[in-house]
Amino acid sequence: MVLTAVATGMSTYAALRYPGFLAADSQSSPGTATASPELGITDKELSKFNKAFELIRNSYLLQTNRAALMDGAIQGMVESLNDPYSVYKSPEESEAFSDELQGAFTGIGANLSLKQGTIVVESTFKGSPAERAGLLPKDVLLSVNGESLQGLTLSEAVAKIRGPKGTKAKLNVRREGVADPLDLELVRDRIDLVTVHSEMLEDGIGYLAIRKFTFDTSKRVADEIGALEQSGLKALVIDLRDNPGGMVQSVEEVASQLLPKGKSIMQYQYRDGTYQTEVSEPGLSQAKPYPIVVLVNKGSASAAEILAGAMQQSANAVLVGETTYGKGTVQLPFDAELEDGSIMKLTVSKWLLPDGTWINGKGISPDVPVVQPDYFMATQLPRDAAMKLDDAGPPIANLQAVLEGVGFPADRHDGYFSQATQDALEAFQKHEGLPVTGIADTATSQRLEEVLNDHLQQKEYDKQLVTALAQAHNLIDADK
Repeated sequence: MVLTAVATGMSTYAALRYPGFLAADSQSSPGTATASPELGITDKELSKFNKAFELIRNSYLLQTNRAALMDGAIQGMVESLNDPYSVYKSPEESEAFSDELQGAFTGIGANLSLKQGTIVVESTFKGSPAERAGLLPKDVLLSVNGESLQGLTLSEAVAKIRGPKGTKAKLNVRREGVADPLDLELVRDRIDLVTVHSEMLEDGIGYLAIRKFTFDTSKRVADEIGALEQSGLKALVIDLRDNPGGMVQSVEEVASQLLPKGKSIMQYQYRDGTYQTEVSEPGLSQAKPYPIVVLVNKGSASAAEILAGAMQQSANAVLVGETTYGKGTVQLPFDAELEDGSIMKLTVSKWLLPDGTWINGKGISPDVPVVQPDYFMATQLPRDAAMKLDDAGPPIANLQAVLEGVGFPADRHDGYFSQATQDALEAFQKHEGLPVTGIADTATSQRLEEVLNDHLQQKEYDKQLVTALAQAHNLIDADK
């Protein structure tokens, strides 16, 4: 979903019209072969629309806005498709679409979507306010600054979430498996998304993180891989975790830099039942001379899954982490057709793995499953009430996860503030030069979060990355 306040929610955008995509007058769903012979709206349908339009204009209690009524009518048609990835954006909203594809946006740094009338977090961007506050995939946003988000359209919810840089967004969040809603406080910011980052790690293992597939991602990947290879690259770890997708043309260009010429990247299946296989072009004259390991998690979606699947099936790369999100459709943005600056983004095809598997709703399973420690899912600690001995509940379980993440684990993780939990907290307070009270007050909670955030940036705390590096070492040794 294209948002100004947040980033794209698990979308793969097609940059071109692909063969097999039928004309806009077809009324069948993607993957079927039937089409309506009627072009446009019939006279009878147009008459009904005009009557409804005039009834609202002339009989509704309050004054109406003509443009808003038209936008609402189009949005209603798109919503009737029951496809969370097909959306309509008014001229005012469509500018955010262009910004998002360019890799820049303002807001909290989360990918959101609308599911069954609720605003759902799909993933967060590394270093964003959303990540620092502990938002997780599948979190449901109930309200912002006391204003309910229930029953709103995605655009309406975004209008409440967004705001000037530096202002606060107090979110009330429902999390799966947690009885009571969580309260998180975020500070809005402008996020210039760095889509590609690389560094050379120990023993010639290169690390390449791709956060999103935008217009310039393939060029950045080429530059970063070239620099790593010049430095004596022996194995490559590609990190696609929490990558929500992006442009399909971009991911195809990236895959072509990593696969031999003619190797399958993915397949398209269109509404008329036809298939098209995309292969690496121009591709490499031969396979890369070093092994490749790919990191994925449940926030790896869409275009990120295309690359992960292509690397797994066409380059014998090893996938490490968690089962991916499972989004197997491609959207095409239509703007010229609407002529007023608005955009309609419609699902136009399925995409399949090189072997023909459709991963929609299932995801791609890693070769080496690794789940992160609980402290990777920790959220903000409460500021309105101190936590102390014999307290119980989800906030205590969250505190215990944080204590483990900062290196002072308690004896349990079940949400009961035991004596051992107090001992661990006192040890942390002593280590950090805080008053040793055994109570998680505001100052202690603040410091706990600061130390945890610092630890989460260190590679040794990242269990999935540590495992990926071990796999890379093993593959290097196997090639000797």
